[in-house]
Amino acid sequence: MIEVRREDFCVDEIIKRMKAPGIGALSIYVGTVREFPEGVGLEFADNDQAAEKLGEIRERAINRFDVEDVAIMHRVGLLGVSENIVLVAVSAPHREAAFSACRSIIDDIKDLHKSWVKVVSK
Repeated sequence: MIEVRREDFCVDEIIKRMKAPGIGALSIYVGTVREFPEGVGLEFADNDQAAEKLGEIRERAINRFDVEDVAIMHRVGLLGVSENIVLVAVSAPHREAAFSACRSIIDDIKDLHKSWVKVVSK
């Protein structure tokens, strides 16, 4: 599941969707806007390529790690300090695969942000 949206997301809803009898681990990461001196927020452009790039990241993780499913939700628009930016949820039979896949996905998304995010100055 890949979703790019303006509205906030609900972590509990994603967790409910990803549970299944063969799943022994859910690794959840929520990235938020942190306070930083040079700006008041972050702006993520609403572009058609975002969902495609996130889909590629998802597929790479599924093919590389022993995981059942990956959900990535990413917000666009102007986001202020403490607002949610991204949610990554990975379900797997075992915790090590879930942790490893989640970390890899976050690293890939961080690289994607270099071309996608703009700091909004004071």
